[in-house]
Amino acid sequence: GAGPPPPSGLRTFTMAGAAPNKATVKSVLSADTVIVMGQPVGGPPPEKTITLAGIISPRLGRRDGTQKDEPFAWPAREFLRKACVGKAVTFELEETVASIGKSFGHVYLDGENLSTLIVQAGWAKVKPPMGNNPTRTAYQEELQRMEAQAQSAGIGMWSKDAGSMTTIRNVIMPGDAGYDAKDVLDNFKGQAQTLITEQFRDGATVRGYLLPSFHWVTVFLSGVSCPGFKRAEEPGGADIPEAFAQEAKYFMESRLLNREVSVVLEGVDKYNNFYGSILHPQFNISVELLKVGLAKVVDWSAKFTKDPELLYKAERLAKERRQRIWKDYVAPVRSAGAASAAEFVGKVAEVISGDFLVVKDSAMPPVEHRIALSSIRTPKLGRRDQKDEAWAWEAREFLRSRLIGRKVTVGIDYIRPLPNSTTGETERVFASVSEGANNVAVALVANGLATVMKHRQDDQDRSLYYDDLIQAEAAAARDKKGLHGDATPPTRHINDVSNSSATAQAKQMFGFVQRAGRLQGIVQHVVNGARYKVLIPKQSCVISLALAGVRCPTTGRKDGEPGEPYGEEAYAFARDKCLQHDVEVEVHAQDKIGTMIGRLYIHKQDMGVTLLKEGYARTSGRDMTNEMEEAEKGAQQKRLRTWEKYDAELEAEKAAAEAAEVVESATSGEATQVTVTEVVDAVTFYVHPTGAEQQIAYVADRLAAMVVKEDGEFRPKVGEVVCAKFSADDLWYRARVEARKGDTCSVLFIDYGNGEDVPVSRLRPLPSSVPTPVACPPQALEYKLAYIKPPKDEEFKNEAMACVQEILAASNGVVSAKMEYRERSGRCHVMMMDPASGKSFNSILLRNGLAKLERRRQDTPGLKDDQAEAKRERLCIWQYGDAVDSDEDDNRMAEDVAKAKQKTAGGR
Repeated sequence: GAGPPPPSGLRTFTMAGAAPNKATVKSVLSADTVIVMGQPVGGPPPEKTITLAGIISPRLGRRDGTQKDEPFAWPAREFLRKACVGKAVTFELEETVASIGKSFGHVYLDGENLSTLIVQAGWAKVKPPMGNNPTRTAYQEELQRMEAQAQSAGIGMWSKDAGSMTTIRNVIMPGDAGYDAKDVLDNFKGQAQTLITEQFRDGATVRGYLLPSFHWVTVFLSGVSCPGFKRAEEPGGADIPEAFAQEAKYFMESRLLNREVSVVLEGVDKYNNFYGSILHPQFNISVELLKVGLAKVVDWSAKFTKDPELLYKAERLAKERRQRIWKDYVAPVRSAGAASAAEFVGKVAEVISGDFLVVKDSAMPPVEHRIALSSIRTPKLGRRDQKDEAWAWEAREFLRSRLIGRKVTVGIDYIRPLPNSTTGETERVFASVSEGANNVAVALVANGLATVMKHRQDDQDRSLYYDDLIQAEAAAARDKKGLHGDATPPTRHINDVSNSSATAQAKQMFGFVQRAGRLQGIVQHVVNGARYKVLIPKQSCVISLALAGVRCPTTGRKDGEPGEPYGEEAYAFARDKCLQHDVEVEVHAQDKIGTMIGRLYIHKQDMGVTLLKEGYARTSGRDMTNEMEEAEKGAQQKRLRTWEKYDAELEAEKAAAEAAEVVESATSGEATQVTVTEVVDAVTFYVHPTGAEQQIAYVADRLAAMVVKEDGEFRPKVGEVVCAKFSADDLWYRARVEARKGDTCSVLFIDYGNGEDVPVSRLRPLPSSVPTPVACPPQALEYKLAYIKPPKDEEFKNEAMACVQEILAASNGVVSAKMEYRERSGRCHVMMMDPASGKSFNSILLRNGLAKLERRRQDTPGLKDDQAEAKRERLCIWQYGDAVDSDEDDNRMAEDVAKAKQKTAGGR
C-alpha cells in the first residue's frame, strides 16, 4: 500500500525565499521527483522536472527488470502521486546542477512543503545539512527532527514489519519472456481493470500498469485515432508532431496522466497491444476527444466498444462545428458525374436484392433505372443451386414489402463504370433512395440487414447520408440486430414447381393448392400478360399460374420472332401492376404441362377483369364470368388496344384464312400412293410421290459428278439451297439452310425431308451442274394429317408417334393419301390411309385419344364421332375429361401461317 497518512500533530515547514511560481503537478516520477507544468499559451504548456531538495526517497527499478525497485520505492511514489498529481502548486528552484541535468527546489501544495509531507509520512530520508546557509541548515534540521519522529512511530519505510520485500514490484512486460496479450485479454475481457497511466504516446495511446498484477500494457483507445508524431530524421532529434497532435496529447495528459482509472480491454493486435475503453466516473474520454475535434472515429475498432453510436455522434458534432482537425471539413456533396442527374422522383418497379432496385421515373414514356444503394452492402441471394447468404432474403423482403409500387425520391450520389459486365451495363448508378422522410439504406442498416462500406478518407464517392449510416450501424451492433446478432434466420425451403422440368411435382402440388381456396401470394415473375409465377408462402412453393378465362397477345421471342400486336404492352401493364406485389390466388384447374389455371386478385380486384377492361386481353371461352364478359364488351365499345380494329375483324379473319390456308381443294377426290421418307411428328410427314425415284437418281448423278473444291470462306445464308455432305454415308445432297449458329448450320435435305446439324466445312455452294429447286423441285413433299393436332403431353406425344410408326412399318412406308387442301407454301393437308385396316391415320389417332380436332374443325363429319368415342371412354389425353391446353394451342393457326411464309421465302 501507499502507507498511512502523516501522524497528527506534526507540522509542515515552509521555506522562506523568492516569490513562488504557480504550476500544476503533471506527474510524479518518484517520491522525491515531480514534473510540473504551467498554463498553455498558443501551444503545449512549459514543463519543469523538480527534485525535492533536502530529501532522498527509495529508487524505482527499471521496467525491463535489469534493475529492481528498492524496498518501499513504489508505495512511496504512490503516496506522493495520490497527494498532488493534477493539483495546483507553487514552486521555488534552489539550484540547478547542469552536470547531472537536475533542478532542485521546493514544491508547495496548499502552502505546505511536499518534502515535509513525505518525511512526516516516513517515505524519505533527510540529507545531512551542507554549507553555511543558516536558513537551509535550519530547514534540514527540522526535516531531521520529523524523520526521527517517523522512525519512532514506525510508519512508512520505517515500519517494523518484516514484509518490506513485498513492496518491490514484479513488472510483467509483453513478449516471449513476459506475457501474451491474447491470454491477458481472455482473462480480463469485459471486466473493468485498474490502470495507472504512466505515458501518453499520443492522444489515443496510453501506457501504464494494470493493478494489482503490474502488467505493463499499451492500450489504444477503441474506435478512436488522434494525430500522431513522426520520428525525427536525425538521431536524437525531437519527434515531429502532426497538426493538433500536441494539443490532443495535452488534452489527455492534463486529465488522466498519472491517474488511477478503470480500463476495459476489448481487443488485441499482433504486436501485443491492447484496444480498450477508459472508464471515467464523470465523462467518456473518447467521446470528449471527438467532440472537441482532436480525434477521428476508426470504424473497424469502434465495433469493440459497448456503444459505438456515441463515438459517431460526437465526431459528427465536431464536423458540423468545424473544430480543430475538421476546420476545413466540407459536407459531402454528390460527385460531379452524378450532379447533372441530381435527383428524380419515381416508382419502385422491382426489388432485385436488399441493395439493388429498379425505379421507373415519371418521364413520358417512363424509363426504368437500375439503382444500387450507396455505401451499403447486403447479403447476397443465391443463384440457381447456390444457397442464399444469411439475412439476404429478409433484406430483400424488407424493401419489397415497404417499397414495391411506392413513390420514392432517388438522389444519385456517384456513378461507377462496369468494364467487365456480362449484362450489357456499362456503368452502375449508386444513389440514396428515400420514401417520404425515410432513407431506405439507413432503415436497412438500422435493422441489421445491411453493413456500411468502409470508404477511404479521400474517397468522396459515398452516400450523402454516410454519417447517418455509420450511426445506424453502430446502434444495430449495440442492440445485436440481424447481422450483428448471434441468431440466424430460419432456413427457407421453397419448392419451385413452376418450371417445365417440375411437371410431376406441380401435379402433386395441385390438389393441396386447389383445396386451400384463396391463398396469399407474391408475384415473383411475369411471363406475359396472363401468365405468372407466384410464391405461395403458406405452401412454401412457387407455381406457374395462367389466368382463367382470358388470353393476352403473345410477346416476342428471344430468337427475334415478333409477338402479336399489344403483346409487349400487355406484358408491361401486368408487370407494372403485379410484379412483387402481394396478391391472392385461387386455383381451379391445371393443364398437362403443370401450369395451374385460376384467378389472381390484387387489391381485391380480379387481374383478368382488369386486363379485359383495358383491352389488353380477350376472353378465351373457358371459365368466363359475367364480369369478364361485361369488361370485354366495354373495351370493344371503346375500341381499346386489341379491339382498335374491332369492326373489321371478321373480314380480316376470313381473308387471312383464304390467303394462308385454303388455296386449292382436291377435285378428283381420289387417293394417290406415296412413300413416307421422314416422320416429323405424329401428324407431319415427308413423302415421295410416285415417279420421284427418277428425279432423285438424276440429281444424285449430278451431285456425284460435281468437282468439290475447298472453300474456307463460304458462309451460307439462312434459306439458301446448298450442297451438304450427309454424315451417315458421306455423300452430297441438296439441302436448305434452316438456321445457323457459329460454324454449324441446321439443314433440311429437300429431296428426303430429314435434317441434321452440319459444320460449314461440309457445305458447298450449289454448282451450275446440279439442278436448282426451280429446275427440279424438291422431291420430298410435306404432308400433314388434316383437321387434327397432336398431344402436348410428352407421354402421349410419344405414344402417338409409336402408333404411326407401327402402321408405317407394316406397309414399308407405302400408303395412300387423299388431299383435302393445300397451303400456298405447298404443304398438303391430307387424309392418310392405313392399307391394312382401310381407316385413315386421322381417324385412328382420334379414336385412340392420341390427337384432337382443331378448334375450327370440331364438326368434321366422321372424325368428330371418333373424338367423341375417345372422350367418352376417357382414352389417353381425355383421361381427366376435357383436355386443357396452354395458351400456345390458341396460336396453332398463326404458327402454321408463319412457318408457311418462311418456307415460301426459302424457295419451296
